[in-house]
Amino acid sequence: MKIDKKAQTHFPFQLIFSLILIVVFLSVAFFVIRHFLEIQRCSQIGLFVRNLQSEIDEIWHTQEANTYIELDLPTNLEYVCFANLSDEINLVGLNNEKRRVVSKIYDDLKIYFKYKHANLFFYPWYKACNMPSHLIRHIDTKELGNPYCIKNNKGKIKFRLFKSINDALVKIK
Repeated sequence: MKIDKKAQTHFPFQLIFSLILIVVFLSVAFFVIRHFLEIQRCSQIGLFVRNLQSEIDEIWHTQEANTYIELDLPTNLEYVCFANLSDEINLVGLNNEKRRVVSKIYDDLKIYFKYKHANLFFYPWYKACNMPSHLIRHIDTKELGNPYCIKNNKGKIKFRLFKSINDALVKIK
């Protein structure tokens, strides 16, 4: 008498279906979390611009001011640059390493935003959530280098806003 012994090598349908559902739920969860983190980064850029403009407006309305501000920015943006792209590059007062970096930033900005009416740029611009340039009102950038770039230090941008009695516009120092 011959007995046919077969090992059970197939999984029940419920187990396979459960594993597929778990994989789908985890995939959707990671996608949603990534999407919300991207929304957070983009809203942080918008808040940066709004807060900067409100600080400048507040100082512009006063007769005299000298204040340091610190604003939050996503860490994937390396620099915030104030530039007049219709003027020539001005690298006076920078050492060789900073000259090289700022010159590259200016060239990139000039290529992509030459005809854009703006004076504030985020670099790298392609990581700025379709908000790479802005026009900041009531600010004087003529005494700064062109461009004047501030390095993002762990999500914080720090600089000084200054206005004396004889100034019509707010200056960055």
